[in-house]
Amino acid sequence: MPKFEFSCFYTSFKSLARKTIAMDNPISQQEHNQAVLRYQWGHLVFLVAEDIEMNYLFLSEALKKTGVHLLWAVNGQQAVEIFSSTPKIDMVISDIQMPEKDGFAATREITALRPEVPIIGYTAYSYDGVREKMILAGAKECLIKPFEPKKLLLVIRKYLFQS
Repeated sequence: MPKFEFSCFYTSFKSLARKTIAMDNPISQQEHNQAVLRYQWGHLVFLVAEDIEMNYLFLSEALKKTGVHLLWAVNGQQAVEIFSSTPKIDMVISDIQMPEKDGFAATREITALRPEVPIIGYTAYSYDGVREKMILAGAKECLIKPFEPKKLLLVIRKYLFQS
């Protein structure tokens, strides 16, 4: 398996996630709602924990039209490290089957650090109780592969922009 290096960078900006609108932001609530519905989320940062490059590329392509900024961790341990060192992460999307630390363990650790950040898990293994186990670990949702990109976008919108 090839080794991957990652770089983390972030900048300070006002987040519209979870319907918070900064006082100095001229966007109206109606404009914000329209942007959410049109999947215009360029102000958000997502951490994707996925060890298989093709799966990461699928997620990247599925999220491309939203404009979100993606950080990529190639295993659960790296996901926890990136998350703990990057204060501006709005959502985590995590595979369950990963080396070094699986998605269940990574989700528990990430949730302990910042429980307000929603986590969506996914897996190709649909054995009994996998969804429940991921939700008990701290995820908001667990998708079973294969899933349509639209399903992912709807789930993200549900948990990031709910009232």
